[in-house]
Amino acid sequence: MHVHKGWKVMLASMLILVLLSGCMGEKPVLENMPEHGGKLKVMFWDEDQFYRSFGNFFAIKYQNVDFEVVNMNAMNEGNQDQEVKDPNEQLLAFIEKEKPDLIMLEQDQLSKLAEKGKLYNLDSIIAQEQMDLNEMLPGTIDLLRGLGDGKLYGLAPYYSGSAIYYNADLFKAQGVELPKHQMSWEELLNLAARFNRGSGEDQTYGIASPFSESYDLLMDVAQASNLQLLDSRHENVLLHTDGWKNVFKLVTDAIRNKAYKLPERNKNAGYSSYDNNEFMSGKAAMAIEGSWYIHNIVNMTKYDKNNKAFEWGMVTMPVNPSRPDESPYINLSSIYAINQDSTNKRLAWELLKFMSGQEMAKAASKTTGVDLPIRTTHLKEIGGKSAEAFTMLKPSTVQHVRYFRNNDVPKDFNTTIRTMVGQAIDDVVANKKSIDEAVAAIQQELQMQLDTHRNAADTSPKKK
Repeated sequence: MHVHKGWKVMLASMLILVLLSGCMGEKPVLENMPEHGGKLKVMFWDEDQFYRSFGNFFAIKYQNVDFEVVNMNAMNEGNQDQEVKDPNEQLLAFIEKEKPDLIMLEQDQLSKLAEKGKLYNLDSIIAQEQMDLNEMLPGTIDLLRGLGDGKLYGLAPYYSGSAIYYNADLFKAQGVELPKHQMSWEELLNLAARFNRGSGEDQTYGIASPFSESYDLLMDVAQASNLQLLDSRHENVLLHTDGWKNVFKLVTDAIRNKAYKLPERNKNAGYSSYDNNEFMSGKAAMAIEGSWYIHNIVNMTKYDKNNKAFEWGMVTMPVNPSRPDESPYINLSSIYAINQDSTNKRLAWELLKFMSGQEMAKAASKTTGVDLPIRTTHLKEIGGKSAEAFTMLKPSTVQHVRYFRNNDVPKDFNTTIRTMVGQAIDDVVANKKSIDEAVAAIQQELQMQLDTHRNAADTSPKKK
């Protein structure tokens, strides 16, 4: 009996301890916000842009917080030496020198710095403060965790994306069904081909772009199928494949049959202005642009009195039919992470939480611009139209690379690719070359340039 009673007393004592510990609360992951505020060192493009984007808003809530902005443009301006071995090494050196509390990164940079243990793991503080991540664009957190090998090292307050804009009145007048969400590129270009009517001033087009050259269209189409120009080591050209040849056929057919209208250069070798844009003037059924284009459509009659307002809509960019819920055209504009070595993590977290929070998202949802708030709760409409074209798909976890850093490839390699591909498309459209001939020529020339560059690098004297 006495033993039984003793166990009861012990159990009661343990229960009281548990209750007390619950009342006292768990130990904070980060120290509390300092009452006196403090100074935060932030990495951003430039000081003025930081204050316009976040700093001024944050200062309203925390008036005793000062900022020192580490100008990222200074690092980019200093990156003119083509003998820099690795841009990620330069970024690391920049961070170690400037010691920012909050770091601004691109996707591949996040992975590199996380591998080196330079970033603070946000999982514990997010769990303790029960930060709601479910309101963010689908797939965003999964993408960020993938970049951190399963851990969350950064957040992206904004993202950017593109959509297919269409002139509903023109579709109706020509008896063509409206475009829909999640079409493939083949479906889109076949739909566009149905608008090749008239000639001269009366010519209508399926899709018109005032700025995107044939190279850009080719890369956009290839992006949906995750076709890469070079291998991951930037040693081998991967252009001579059936996948790339199919993309060349889609693009050249679309240009030849006037389903896709390329921009026209003016006398100064520039592109036509929006005053001459076929979509705005009602001569093209569709346009492919970012969210910023909505502002132009809404104000089209102000920009050009000859433009007549029309009923318009927008649908998602084309998708890969095998992965219809993903879009490779969604880009996390900038990712922000906390420096693992920062002595001011709490203040850095408060800023990061604010940047990625409801207040900023609600304010951003009221404007039309390049960037959209990652929290899409308030992003139901843009320009009076449903925002589904920008919010229903999740970002692709595979990056399509179309621009290569000069330390990996020969100088002007990116310009060479653009020029050669553009000329090859022109030759195929004009029936001067077959697709096989055009692709084989590009493959051979680019591979030769890569091999020459690599051999020169291997035989050059190493700097000490």
